[in-house]
Amino acid sequence: METLIGQFSRFTVSTDLDTNDWVMAATEFGVNDTLKDIDRFHASWNHRDNDQQANTTQFLREVAEEEEDKALGVMQRIYTLAETDRDTLEKYPALEILENKDPETGVLYSTFRSEQFLNLDNTPGTFYPDLVDDINQCYSIGVNDATLVLTRKLLENLIIDILRKQYGKQGIDLYYLPENHRFKNFSTLLNNFKENLNDFRHLSGGLDSDFIDELNAFRQNANAEAHSIETNITEDEMEDYREQAQHASQILFRVKENI
Repeated sequence: METLIGQFSRFTVSTDLDTNDWVMAATEFGVNDTLKDIDRFHASWNHRDNDQQANTTQFLREVAEEEEDKALGVMQRIYTLAETDRDTLEKYPALEILENKDPETGVLYSTFRSEQFLNLDNTPGTFYPDLVDDINQCYSIGVNDATLVLTRKLLENLIIDILRKQYGKQGIDLYYLPENHRFKNFSTLLNNFKENLNDFRHLSGGLDSDFIDELNAFRQNANAEAHSIETNITEDEMEDYREQAQHASQILFRVKENI
């Protein structure tokens, strides 16, 4: 929700919306009293002051704390009043969720989640923590396909780092194509990891052929979502993916750290 509110607040200050639009939306969803209580909300919008975005963010946060559905309703209503195009969604991708409505009822059906997709502590470096944050943000606003694709990227990079750390330049053929200046594809990396699994079993429990099969299944599912024109992943499926990804990433991080 924080990602959506942040991007939405930034988006609105670049539009031709005015305080009357906000009053209408707030009244429609029964939160006009909350709007009135935001100091300088109307003044900042009337005069386009520097605190316009901050006041908008505060209003939406307070509504969301009371009831997230109302905050979503206000944002969706305001969104329909603003002029938008594909460039808008490229600049503020979280706003795409506001276009998802039930065609008959007009009710938002997108999922917002409070829990994390990956709950990992003390991930090393900067690349992995940033990537895990991106995964969790996509999951929190219900962008399921991006969640799976980024998780696939995480697992693939962990396999590369494990092979590189274990075998170094002498075993470069296991993970890299020098002539093409790129790493081998995920499928080949998994096969090479599986063929040398005995070199890693002592570093973590749970390293067996079933684990490799689980990784490969996740890879295939993420690939399918990345290349699908239309995605329709159920909540039960996402929960299964979440458990698989959590288990796999914990084991791979443990292996990497213990080499």
